Amino acid sequence: PNDADKYAAWEPYDQSAGEVEWFDAAYMFGVRDGFDLVIGNPPYVESRNKLLSEKLKDLYGTQVLTDWGEKLPRGSDLLIYFYARTPKILEDHGEGLFITQNAWLSTDYGKKFQEFSLGKLSFGKIVDTSAKFFSDTRSQNINAIITSFSKNCRPKIEFWIADAEMQVTPSKTISAKNPMKWGDLFSMPEFFQELLRELSACSGGSKVVTFGQGLNFPLEKLNAPAASVPIIVKDPKFIAISTDNRIHCVNARKNNKIPALIMPRGIAERYYCTFNLCKAFSYSQVEIYLPADLWDSPLHYCLWAYMNSSLVWLFRESTGRKNLGGGMLKAEATDMKALPIDFEFDFSDDAKKVFDILKKRDPLPVFQEVCTKEHLLIDGMVSEFFKISNSVEKKIRKTLVEQVNFRGARSRS
Repeated sequence: PNDADKYAAWEPYDQSAGEVEWFDAAYMFGVRDGFDLVIGNPPYVESRNKLLSEKLKDLYGTQVLTDWGEKLPRGSDLLIYFYARTPKILEDHGEGLFITQNAWLSTDYGKKFQEFSLGKLSFGKIVDTSAKFFSDTRSQNINAIITSFSKNCRPKIEFWIADAEMQVTPSKTISAKNPMKWGDLFSMPEFFQELLRELSACSGGSKVVTFGQGLNFPLEKLNAPAASVPIIVKDPKFIAISTDNRIHCVNARKNNKIPALIMPRGIAERYYCTFNLCKAFSYSQVEIYLPADLWDSPLHYCLWAYMNSSLVWLFRESTGRKNLGGGMLKAEATDMKALPIDFEFDFSDDAKKVFDILKKRDPLPVFQEVCTKEHLLIDGMVSEFFKISNSVEKKIRKTLVEQVNFRGARSRS
């Protein structure tokens, strides 16, 4: 009876009748074997948005489990459920075509969806674009992609780039079955992927260096009167000599470590790694930890230089999330776990000389910083250690600047 009431109440020709909470292709459209084409622009609703309630997550999760016998991460943004549902209403040779935001290419939940999709739907083409598809001010910062997909098996995905006028240029082809996030592969030049593979093969397994995130306590506690733990919130410098005295955390967890080095989590046009001389915590930055006996050691200074090299900056640019709008990059601590880092660096004396210079000034925008004498010295010592040729070193810097400029151009187009 409930189903009958829903069918009877449906008004297919009344556009003011509002939405319905059911869909039946055979009854509504006479389509019994699936659609030839499904075009979609799923709502741009993040998992933490209250519009995506816990009840809705349960309903969508149950639908996915019913359709596929598998679950999707509960932290998935709403668009992922649209991707998961569409193959079930496509005919065997049908095509799906979506415009979505691009976050899922480079997030942890997106990586899990990429693995989930194998054998269920095949992406044929993904077009990344700086074009703005929507005129309202709330949508101006959305970085959109166009995806085509089907139920047919396509082991390879074509990645294309479109400019603001939608002039499309093929970029590269990747394997859908890949241990890296698709977004990382799209952003990372092939020469750089090969370089990272070579470095990973030489990296040790000691795991002396570890990564983590800042304290992440509620914002309203930033100005709490009871001072207990010094913290750096936003202080873009190469060396942190003092803390921001107005900032304190009253509920620091006992297991929080003091980071040896601190890097920004959100990046605009300035990259930097901060040497934590004042031994403060960060509010929500990417933190690098060392055992207490290695603080102020040669390794500490070498790591600081390595993290301020074009090689590491390009790694962060390639693996970070680029959908924040305003040209921002979100580079998480979890992304850094794929960076080859356990090496017996031997350039601490040179690193200290650069350290003494950079502690006197602030970082410059990337396109300026990479041309400075100090940065070229850092790149030189890192390249010499890894036996990177001069031409590849220059190529890394050039690619870094190009990618940062492309990211910024999206926000201005």
